[in-house]
Amino acid sequence: MSDTAVEPRWPRVLTRIVVVLALLIAVFYAGGGWFFSNVLDERALDGASRRASTEPAYDLEVARVGDGTIDLLAQGDPPDALAKDGLFGLRWAGGYGQVGAVRAVGTPVPDGASGVQREFTLLDGEMPEPGAPAELDVRAFPTDPADAGLGFDDVIVPGPLGDLPAWFVEGEDPGTWAIVVHGNSMSRLDCLRVLPILADAGLPTLTVTYRNDAGAPEDPSGKLRYGLTEWEDLEAAVAYALGRGAEEVVLVGFSMGGGVVAAFLQRSDLASSVRAVILDAPMLNFSATVDDNASRETLPLVGIPVPPSLTAVAKWMAGWRFDVAWGDLDYLADADAFDVPFLVVHGTEDTTVPIATSEEFERLRPDIVALVRCRGAEHIECWNLDPERYAERVLRFLRQTVGDQA
Repeated sequence: MSDTAVEPRWPRVLTRIVVVLALLIAVFYAGGGWFFSNVLDERALDGASRRASTEPAYDLEVARVGDGTIDLLAQGDPPDALAKDGLFGLRWAGGYGQVGAVRAVGTPVPDGASGVQREFTLLDGEMPEPGAPAELDVRAFPTDPADAGLGFDDVIVPGPLGDLPAWFVEGEDPGTWAIVVHGNSMSRLDCLRVLPILADAGLPTLTVTYRNDAGAPEDPSGKLRYGLTEWEDLEAAVAYALGRGAEEVVLVGFSMGGGVVAAFLQRSDLASSVRAVILDAPMLNFSATVDDNASRETLPLVGIPVPPSLTAVAKWMAGWRFDVAWGDLDYLADADAFDVPFLVVHGTEDTTVPIATSEEFERLRPDIVALVRCRGAEHIECWNLDPERYAERVLRFLRQTVGDQA
């Protein structure tokens, strides 16, 4: 019998298992991080992808058009806004209208299906035919300020990268202009709902574009920077207003436009000209917004939620690949830099930009922030669910901050 000791096999097997698991974990995070950093680029960063995303995505069908009503069917899962009372746009090929109060849910329609009946007004084009594909539109107006009953001029703001198209609506108080900044929809249509309210307040309005918008110069990187570069275009718009008689400005920002406004206030030499700020569902912390959205994503094939650790890796990769300065995109980290009154409106059911960031802003700066929580509203839906209350709150804020002309 040999005296040579036999080495136990279990330590070697265990070592191999640990090595294999480590390799699998590395592959999971490397591959998953790369995949989700691409998703982040396509959905939020790449200018060309964002412009392409503005194409209609019809998910409804017109079932019947009555006298001041329309019956709509969902194609698949219905959009949340379909059965919400309020005022929304409705788009179809060749026309645009507005849908108002819900008249009935489960209205009988052809083929034994069921739909939603709502009040309906045609704004543009021909009446839709039964069977026409359609989609709801939170922006509520199809083209330009004329749709909202306002006269306007197309003007050009000279920007640092080139000409920036803008809409100008005259007002009664030439000394105080409102400058309105859209979100990452890449469209000034975000802003049409608020323009009649600002006109009622007597303020001239300048509704601006910025880099990467259709018709505006492209950023050299081709990417959206959520304020870190776009604030320079807003600065050009403020300079335009000051050069044409404005003595002070009110800034109004929707979604990503809130980040552009925040970056301007923290960086621009012209920030002292700002009298007050109105923000609608503002993206004040892009990193927190990405985390919130990622929490509702699932892994391909297996369908389980994306773990926060994978989101962190994807963000790190996106920072490296696409030059995303995550820390600089948390405008609340320097909330003490703000020194003007803010009115912030935000939907409690916002799944695009979490209301938690606006609540944090209110907590950090209760001395300057008035937060209006819109019960049941999704992203930039506060006006849609209650246009009269929205207008009343904005006008009251302007009377308190700007003066009697509001």
